[in-house]
Amino acid sequence: MHHISNETKQKIEEAVFAVEKKTSSELVAVVTQKSGDYLYITMLITSVIALLVPFGLLFFAPDMEAKSVYEIQLLSFMMVLLLLNMPRVLHVLLPKTLLVKAAKLKAYETFKILGLQKTSNYQAVMIFVSLYEKYVEIIADSAVSAKIDNALWQSTVDAFLEKVKNDQFEEGYVEAIHKIGAILAEYFPIESNDKNELPDGLIEV
Repeated sequence: MHHISNETKQKIEEAVFAVEKKTSSELVAVVTQKSGDYLYITMLITSVIALLVPFGLLFFAPDMEAKSVYEIQLLSFMMVLLLLNMPRVLHVLLPKTLLVKAAKLKAYETFKILGLQKTSNYQAVMIFVSLYEKYVEIIADSAVSAKIDNALWQSTVDAFLEKVKNDQFEEGYVEAIHKIGAILAEYFPIESNDKNELPDGLIEV
């Protein structure tokens, strides 16, 4: 688990607040520790290894008693299961495409669950970070996406992702907020009747 300090949360909130003074868009900062539990992958890998153990034992020791084979098989199952419960070990074994798919799904689900598509001007923009998957996604509501192509966010996503990979979460998040804010201020400058409809603080899901 990546601990996010109150100081980091405060800096992110201040950055969002500063950005929203220049744009009519609503910027929302979201982070999740992990987008999926991957339990089925853990059980699948563990089961396959446990099933293969007897074949290996009988190949190298054909005279081994069935009881001993069963005991070693059970022990192997337990040891592999414990090993795969270590997040870093499982992360190495999981295909990158699976990690990306889980994080992307979580990002779009979160956008809907938080009701970010319901603002009065449809200008909500969410910065979503999934720490375990090392994944960053920027999702914009209809009014924003109609004017700003997703490709314009990519350099910001790439830069932020590098910061996440290098354990520079706070610096990366604040930097991304200001970069996105500058783009939003250009396309959607602040209006006289602007209302702050969404929270400025970091949302943990």
